[in-house]
Amino acid sequence: MPSFTKTFKHDLGKEEAVRRIRERISTEKINKAAVANVTREVWSDPYHLDFSMTVFKYRIDGALKIDDELVTLDLTLPMGAAVFKELIDYQISQQMDVMLK
Repeated sequence: MPSFTKTFKHDLGKEEAVRRIRERISTEKINKAAVANVTREVWSDPYHLDFSMTVFKYRIDGALKIDDELVTLDLTLPMGAAVFKELIDYQISQQMDVMLK
């Protein structure tokens, strides 16, 4: 399966970045429930999230790591969703910009 890694810079500090990301995840679960459904959300520590979600019936596994000035997102895309990689990249970038600015 294809993987996808992207990093996002921020100047919020770890705690504020985590707060904003957790808040946004909760909001998105409600707003996007018809399109995307988070099926697993595990915070292995306060700064590392492992998750799985379905988007248009495709399962996407991922991890999010929050550091002092950087957020790193690693995704594993199913083969069928690989054709949407650019769209996924764009949507993720839009969401991270909202959360981290």
